[in-house]
Amino acid sequence: MRMFLFLMFLAFSNVAFTQDITSFEKGDLHFSKAHSELISVNQICPPRPDRISCRAFGSIAKVRVTLNACLDRFGGHFSRFEVIDGKGVLFFGAINIFNQSSTTARCVRAPTEIITINVPFEGEIELAPLNFRGMTLTTDN
Repeated sequence: MRMFLFLMFLAFSNVAFTQDITSFEKGDLHFSKAHSELISVNQICPPRPDRISCRAFGSIAKVRVTLNACLDRFGGHFSRFEVIDGKGVLFFGAINIFNQSSTTARCVRAPTEIITINVPFEGEIELAPLNFRGMTLTTDN
């Protein structure tokens, strides 16, 4: 019984610590979807003839998230990976937190974030945007 309670404690405490919550700060008005693009996909362990093959499988995908205005903040991201018809599809969405000061601020280039995601797939991967409407995630399709 003690072991069961200990395992339950570990399971629930781990969930609590893995959540990433971004709170609103002074001047933040609302959140919206940020633009994202897949900038690179590299195998974790690419084949090389001069060395023994490693046993790691998968790829590392890098996604550039561009915020909507100069003083906006990155509010986090959500992603899901699926293999559809033999092709890897990374469903991805990022949150832009709009700040009131962004209405008057001007910048040369909007701020960006680079997100690294490990995917269990080697091959061609495409990015499919996820939209959020209230509590629901949807694709553009």
